[in-house]
Amino acid sequence: MRIRRTSKAMPLTAVTAVGLLALTACGNGDGNGNGDEDNGEAGGDGETITVAIAGEEPYSYLNDEGEPEGATIAIAEEILGERMGYEVEAELTDWDSLIPGLNADNWDVVSAGMSITPERCEQADFSEPEIMYTTALLVEEGNPYDVETLDDVKEAQDDGEDISVVTLTAGVEAGFSDDIGVDYEGVGSAEDGVEFVEGGRADVFALTAISLNAMTDEMEGVEVTDAFVHEVGAGSTVFPQGDTEMLDEYNEHLAELKEDEELLDLIEPFGFTEAEVPPAEMTADELCEGDIEALNEEYLEDE
Repeated sequence: MRIRRTSKAMPLTAVTAVGLLALTACGNGDGNGNGDEDNGEAGGDGETITVAIAGEEPYSYLNDEGEPEGATIAIAEEILGERMGYEVEAELTDWDSLIPGLNADNWDVVSAGMSITPERCEQADFSEPEIMYTTALLVEEGNPYDVETLDDVKEAQDDGEDISVVTLTAGVEAGFSDDIGVDYEGVGSAEDGVEFVEGGRADVFALTAISLNAMTDEMEGVEVTDAFVHEVGAGSTVFPQGDTEMLDEYNEHLAELKEDEELLDLIEPFGFTEAEVPPAEMTADELCEGDIEALNEEYLEDE
């Protein structure tokens, strides 16, 4: 099992204190044992595991006290901590650095609600789906360009409207925009995208609907469009390729949460609903295959 042991100091504002994510109930916290004999299935035995987060509400971010919080953090706390026995620490980084940093051994897993796409599946391994997605647009209050979807944005640009768009550089919205030919620029973080629209440097920021609503809830001068589904998408926790032992055990516990209907209990406090819980039959493998037409036909048939 791949556990990162390093003397690298974590940023104090991005590492959990002994409260939220220091989960040592299954071990002594000394970081010296693999726990296979003492803990049965749990392989942590107090070993420290570092999860990378990207500062996107309500998935994983730093709260006002500088502590990691969010829906995916709650899932990591439950599965990696309580059920697998690790002491979980979090490190904040740019979205674009999540998978490269994982492959560079800077952290052990990524907990950021990252969408499962064929391109990403070539670089890393994803757990089974944890959260479903809808998309929305952040625009100036009053929505002066009257755009509700990315297709509307494409039509406006084709009609000669000088409408500027930003997405996360490595976000699925960038892929959606590429697919339909929307002209856009990439930004490194969700906060950057919001600031671009708020400051008048962009007209539209495309992101997951739940994130935009959470980040701009009390913000003046901007508004979030109604959520829409461009195509079926779901995100999950990301592991290094080849670490099948940890991934398999993680998936076993995730399946238990779904079967016992406890997954919604973990993510609901952060604004998620039953609509964001993936169908039990949806798998990471089929999302990695990327047959969007088949996925849409199977999972959007009632839309």
